[in-house]
Formats: sequence, structure tokens, C-alpha cells
Amino acid sequence: MAPACYPFGRHVARLCRLSAQAAVTILAVAAAAGCHSADKAFCASQGCAWTGTEWARVQTLSPLPDPPADPSNAHWNDPLAVALGQAFYFDTRFSGTATLVDSLDRPVAAARAAKGAPIDIACATCHDPRRAGTDDTSAPATVSIGAGIYDVNGQQTANAAFYPLLYWNGRSDSLWSQAVAVNESNVSMNSSRLQDFWVVVDFYADRYDQAFPEAPLPQAPTTAEFPPRGKPGSLAGCQAGSSTEPFGDAFDCMTAANQQIVDQVFANWGKAIAAYETTLVSRDSAFDRFVKDGPGSGWISPAAEHGARLFVGKASCIDCHNTPLFSDGRFHDVAVPQTGTDVPTVVDCPSGSPECDCTPGNEGHSCEPSGAWAGALRLYAASAKTFRRDGPFSDAPGDGPGPDGEPCATTKVGGAPDDCGDGPDPRLKGAWRTPSLRDVALTAPYMHDGYYQTLTDVVRHYNRGGVPGAGMAFTPADGGAGGPRVAVQIKPLDLTDDEVADLVAFLETLTGAPLPVEQTSAPPVDAGAPADAHSDADAHVVTDAQPAADARAVTDGPADASPGQ
Repeated sequence: MAPACYPFGRHVARLCRLSAQAAVTILAVAAAAGCHSADKAFCASQGCAWTGTEWARVQTLSPLPDPPADPSNAHWNDPLAVALGQAFYFDTRFSGTATLVDSLDRPVAAARAAKGAPIDIACATCHDPRRAGTDDTSAPATVSIGAGIYDVNGQQTANAAFYPLLYWNGRSDSLWSQAVAVNESNVSMNSSRLQDFWVVVDFYADRYDQAFPEAPLPQAPTTAEFPPRGKPGSLAGCQAGSSTEPFGDAFDCMTAANQQIVDQVFANWGKAIAAYETTLVSRDSAFDRFVKDGPGSGWISPAAEHGARLFVGKASCIDCHNTPLFSDGRFHDVAVPQTGTDVPTVVDCPSGSPECDCTPGNEGHSCEPSGAWAGALRLYAASAKTFRRDGPFSDAPGDGPGPDGEPCATTKVGGAPDDCGDGPDPRLKGAWRTPSLRDVALTAPYMHDGYYQTLTDVVRHYNRGGVPGAGMAFTPADGGAGGPRVAVQIKPLDLTDDEVADLVAFLETLTGAPLPVEQTSAPPVDAGAPADAHSDADAHVVTDAQPAADARAVTDGPADASPGQ
């Protein structure tokens, strides 16, 4: 397997193998069919003739198999964990308060509540499973909004279990580790593992112990042992608290044994959510039926059939959007401008800045505009190891990204080699993950920063070869002469307006059949503990409120909002 197949480690290999198998199939069918011998056999309506090669390529895109097992999550397909994860996914009690900051800790004018007020959101708020797990609630409709404002457009949770790496920049290597990271992010849910611990204790104790019998909750825990809220490192050392941080650095003040208990519950909280998300698979689209029954079967229009031929032929979309997932799982700079409301730019990240440093040739993990470069640094950083798939709470610690599955040492920029090589490939700078195109008609806005609002805009972007000058600049230290280095696949396609329209028609056939309502809705609320069980914690932690799945209100915050913790 060529290293380019998995620049973050060996986890992307399974998608690369699928791509390689598809390529073998394409070549074999093409060789057997000849250049034109299959034209009549694959001829659709209105004289649209399919070649054997085209049809072989299309067949590699369907059907979508079952998601792969996750060795790091022993409960990935356990029905008890799935049901518990669905309850967690819709429960707003796991959210914190509004921070009104962006990803660079700069004050912003809007979030889902006034600064310091409960945001009352759940995973489902920004990842609605009725809409492929995508976010259509934020305004402006570019990047996602939670406790603050995110740096990227929210991605769908439908089919997320197929990805070896999560997020647009690949900074998480499992569904469960992605969930715990989002929960404590100060621009997303802004909660804490101690708050989540108490929600589980108060409302889900019996169900949790049944789903995770190997790690039961402690008997009769107290707030003296387990404070109502807190996470590691919010303050330096062990602090008692202050008016701005009433719980101080509560987690770091706990005993090591109790920290271990909380971390295990937090990891299992993420594993339950991951188990539920693994069931969110988009199948049985009009395109899937078309592939099963063949050209001219009527499942898709002649225009869409022509668009499918363009997809695998003249437009070369299949170069990156391949496999039945319609994604190679890799990272590319596709010449999309890094711009939009609260989207961080290189100019926002000066040398020496603790929030975001994009020093040319020596970018750090905080350089958010660098995409997968920063993602790789974050993934392999020592600070991320706790909830990594080779970390202490993985159920398969030998499944790490290093050679033979061992953990990596901390990735060093410009330093000595580590267990996984010399650090991220410079070609990852400015590169973002290829998203799946399944359900793409439901997932606007598009691109990592929500730059485009319609599929027509997206196809036109690729037709003109990207936006001139967009992409992250490379320096001599990166092996380049300066200026953006976009993916080799990005070049003008010379599509006509009709061909653009046909490609869009094809993309609109990729919407899967709706999942059952009981699978995409909040389960009945568990009343659990009395409302004053932990009155010293955030009040909303113990309410029975559940998210309105179509909630989209964005509340203006105070003009003088300052960065939160």
C-alpha cells in the first residue's frame, strides 16, 4: 500500500483497498468489453449509450456495505449501547452554557443563547438524523453554531461510521473519540465530563450499567468526591474556583482513581453515541436501484443517467468520490477560499499567537486554516491520547496508527522522527477531507467552510478548476516555491451548462430512503432524579427538556462579549 493512501497512518487503508479493488474491476470489465462492443447493451433512453468501462465504474459505487467493525469500541453494535446512545444523542442535558466565542477564542455577536446562559442543545440539534445527520440550523448558513461559532461547516453523521478519520481535518480516529471532543469544545456543546457523569448517574444509571457491565458506575457517589462540573486543565493546578469559574479546576483536584472512573464513563458515553451513529446508514437511493436494475430501468431520469456517465468519465468526479461511500477518505486542497463569517484565515493566525499560529513552514496544530496538517498534529499529540484508539480507554489498544499498531510518540514539527515517521506530509496543508456524496442534496451548505449554497455552485466550482489563488500557500520549507498547491485533480473540465445540470440531476439521485421514525427521533424522556438533585450545577443539567429537531433560533449576545474559558 502506497503511503499516499493513508497519510495519517494505516486506518485509511481500508478505503484505499476498496478503491484498488474497484480499479481492478474497471480494468477487467473494460478489457472484456472492448472500446465500443458494450454500447448497445448499456444503452439508456434517448440514445445515451453506456460503454462497458463506464458501467463498470458506476457499479463500483453501489451497493453500500455494512459499516466496518470498530475494534476500539467493543460495544459498536451492541443493541443496549445503541439504544442508550440514541437517548444520549437527543438529550440536551449534556450541553453547557454559551461562550459567544469563535474557534480562535475571539468574541462573536451570536450563538444559541446569551453568554453564560444554557444552550440546551444535543447532538441531534446540529446533526439531525432526519436530514442525513447534517446541520441546517445555523445562521448565517456557513459554519455551525453552538455555544460559540465553529470554524467549519458541520458534517453529516449518516455513514460516518465508514470513515477511518473524523472531522474535516481528520483530527479524530474514531466515532466515540469524536463525540467526547465535541462535548467539551467551548464552541460546540461546552459541557464537561463531570457534568456528563452526573447526568448519566441521575438519569441513566441502570441502563448504563446494563450496557457497560465491565465498568459500572460507583455506588452512591457524592459531589464531594465527584464535583458537579469540570474537565482537565481549565485552570493551572488545583484551584478552588472563582466568580468566573465557580467549579475551579475541579477535575484536576480529584483523586486519580476518581478521575479514572469519570474518564471511563465519559469514554463509554461516546461509545454509546458511536454505536447509535453506526446505525445511521444511507441506502436504497434511486441511484442504488438504478445500478441494481441497469440503464434505462427508470429509477433515474435520462439527464441523471447522462450525469452519471459524466461523473465517471469526462468530469472525473470518481477520482476522489469513489467507492460505495462516494469518498476516497483522503484529504485534498480543492481550491476553495478560506473565507466566510468567523472562518479563520492565515492572516488571523500570526507568528507566536497562542490561539492560532500559521508561521509559514512551521505551522502548529493551532493553525486551523491548514486543514489536515493541523488535524494530523492534533491526532498524534500526547494531549489527545486519552481518548484515542490507541489510548487507555480504547478496547483495542494495539490498533494504533504506528507500525504494527503501536502508539505514536508526539508528532514534532521540524523535529526528530517519531514512531510514525517525520510528522505530517506537507501536502496536507490546506487539504480537507473528501466528503461522502450520499444524501448530498440534503447537506447544504457545501465545502468545509460552507462556501457554496447549492449543488450547481459546487459543480461550477470544479468545472472552472477551483477559485484562482485559493488554497494554502506552500513555502520552500514544504518543498514548494510558494503559492497554493491544489490537488492535481483540480483543473477546468469544459462542461457545458447542460452537462452541469445533468451532473446535478445525478447527485440528486443519491438521497437514501428515509430511516424509520423511531430510529431518527428522541426516545421517551427518562425523568430520573428530582430537578434539584445537583442544584450547584448548571440548572439545565437536570431539566427534562429535549431538543426540537428543527430548532434554528440563534440568539444575539451582548456586544461586549469576551472570550470564555
